[in-house]
Parts: sequence; structure tokens; C-alpha cells
Amino acid sequence: MKALVLTAGEGRRLRPLTTNRSKSMLMIAGRPVLQYIIDSLVENGIRDIILVIGHGREELIDHFQMGENQDVRIRYVIQHKQEGTENAILTAREELEDEEEFLLVNGDVLVEPEMVKRTLTNHETVGGDVTMLVTLVSNPEQFGTVKIGPNGVVEKLVEKGGPDRYVSNYAIAGVSIFNKETLTLLEKHGKMEKAFEEMIESGRQISAAVWEKEWAEFTWPWDLLNANRIVMDRQLRGKGTFIAESADVHPSVVLEGSVFIDEGCTIRPNTTLRGPIYIGKNVYIGNNSLIRDYCSLCDGVRIGYSVEMRNTMVFERVNVGRMTYLADSIVGADTCIEAGAQLWNWRPGHGPLYLESKSEKVQIPSRKFGAIIGDNVIIGINASIYPATRIGENSVISAGCVVNETIPPNSEVNLVQKIKISPRKDD
Repeated sequence: MKALVLTAGEGRRLRPLTTNRSKSMLMIAGRPVLQYIIDSLVENGIRDIILVIGHGREELIDHFQMGENQDVRIRYVIQHKQEGTENAILTAREELEDEEEFLLVNGDVLVEPEMVKRTLTNHETVGGDVTMLVTLVSNPEQFGTVKIGPNGVVEKLVEKGGPDRYVSNYAIAGVSIFNKETLTLLEKHGKMEKAFEEMIESGRQISAAVWEKEWAEFTWPWDLLNANRIVMDRQLRGKGTFIAESADVHPSVVLEGSVFIDEGCTIRPNTTLRGPIYIGKNVYIGNNSLIRDYCSLCDGVRIGYSVEMRNTMVFERVNVGRMTYLADSIVGADTCIEAGAQLWNWRPGHGPLYLESKSEKVQIPSRKFGAIIGDNVIIGINASIYPATRIGENSVISAGCVVNETIPPNSEVNLVQKIKISPRKDD
């Protein structure tokens, strides 16, 4: 069976993290999202993979190439205009002409091997025309949903569309098995909802396989932190500490919980690493730092003296200056955060946090959430970034600035200071 993986979307709600990359190339514990998908397919014996690519495709192709290093065969189909899931599927129709059935995977979902296995097993056992993996969610208005009848048969499918558009709390979980007829109906109707409506009315069986474990789809920045936590809980927690042979970890470093330290790392004296945390290749962590609770440091990150960091994802080649604080934040590649900067993760009074995207304003489903920093940003000495703040790529925040609003890409933010000098009045 071939797998069709959809990776073309722009991921606008995730910007500035997706300005220069596909959502499928976002790094979770040091690996692209797409790597988790490919590994899950391979573990289930699927090695013939078609990727529908679009936004950010150059980096994706350069990383995965034709799949030789993954022990898979990868072919690419370009969706030149990102016109939705249906168009993405039909863009690859020529590659699927000889297939009676194929596995469809959304490239913006954290896919585990068991998710693929559950879908394949259910399809084989129940024998439906189409099988969809579904999962219970608390916010169904943000997902495509299905109404499930007796024996796990889908009675209705409704695409994502807001608070009045869901039919249950069962969200489509991003792994499905489609057949040739599905492609014909998608071409006829142009909408998944209409195609499935005709299938159901004509007596075709659409089966639901239920995924009851935690699940992550990458729609908003906090979804990345959630996925990072899921991966670390399942792959690191309870499995002790791994230190690569070429890593230089000073004897005074305190290791607590599950800590992964890759090749070429240097960890300086009196630092505490409290897992689960992931530290990629050639990372440097200075003296007296505290790195804890689901931090993920990608290759080439440099951390200065006495830095505190918790539940934060730092992409490749980021420099973090001495005595800075980062919490519940995501930092894009090639960014420099200078000494004494503070990335706040809560507002005084602990009121709810919101994030805006175009005309949307969404309450963040967590009491604490930090900043979203784009690629190639400079944050100056002693700058403070308010929670739930986006800093666009290639921007410069000057020393001492307090930033409490979204900063567009390619911006320069300066502090305007007025100094008043007056005679001293002695008693």
C-alpha cells in the first residue's frame, strides 16, 4: 500500500515559525515532524511514500531527498497553490492511478506507529470502504468531526468550520485509508464533506478507528509544546539518561530524570539538567545554568552562564546570552537572545492569555505561555518579551525594550528614552 502524505500547507497560525519552513519541518525533540511520520509508516511496512509539497518545499526535499537514507521510496508532487486538502489529494491522483486503496496522512499531525497500525488493523478487520482514525477532543469546533453510529460506522462528516459546524467530539485524527471511489467523488464535488455524504447515502461503509491516547495536530504554537511533551514522555521519561561518548559533561553537572545529550556537547560546571529534556548535537551550556522540564535544544545551540529555561523549544544554531530566562516559549533558528533578556510566560493577575491571527482571537488553553520568536531575530540585552507575543523573522529588538505586542517581520524596535537632569536637593 502506498502512503500519501500532505505537507503543502502554509501554517499561517504558526507564524513566524512557518514563514520559512513547512509545518512538517518543525522540530520536535530534534527531529522534523515528517520524520516521525516516515518512521511510523516504515514500522508498519509502508515504504512507498508520495509527498504533496508546496510551501517550504526546498528545505523538505533537501532533507529527505528520495528517501534512500530512510530506507523508503519518496516521490514528490507539487501543489503550487495551497487550495485545501481536497486539492492536495487530487494533485497526486496520477501517482495513485494503479492503487485500489492508499493510506492518507496529514503532515501536520504527530503520527505514532500505533496510530497507523490501528487504522490498518481496523480496515482489515471491519472491511469498510474507507477507514478514518478519530479521537475525542474538547474543542471540536477547531477540527473536522464525525458522527459515529453503531459498530463504529461513520454516519456524517463535517469539515472544520467554527462553533456551529461540528457534529460530535470525535475529531478526524489525520490517518485514513481511502479508495479509488473517494478520488472520483472528491473530483466531482470538490469538498470532502460532500464526497462522504454521497458515499454514505449510496450505502458505502466508512469505519471509524478510535485513538484514545494523547494526540497533537499542529494548528497553533502551543500545539508544538504539547507535541514536544508527548514525545518526551513516551521516548525519554523513565528511560534514564543518555550521554554520547563525545559529549563533555563536567563531573559537577547535576543530572535529574531522563536527559538525552547528543554528540559533541559541552556542559560546563555546576549546571543542572532536569529531565525530561533533549539536547542535540554540538550544544554548549555554560556554567550554573538550569535547563528543565521538557526543554528541547536543537543542534548547534549555545547557552551562556546562569541561564534558566523550562518547557522551551529552541531551534538550530540559537545563541542565548548569560542570565536570561525563557519559559513556555519557542525560538526559531539562527536567533540571538542577548544577556539578561526575559521571555515572560504569565501576566500579573494570572488572567487568560490570547493569541491573535488575522481576524481570529483565540484563548490559549494554558495559564502560562511564553513568546514565539521567528528565525534570525536579535533580542537585545535586558529586553523583556510579554507572554503570547510573536516576534517576526529578521527583526531586531534593541536593548532594554519591553515588548507587549506582535512585531512584524523585518522590524527594528527601539526604546525612546527621555533623561531628565535636575539639581540635587539636599536636606
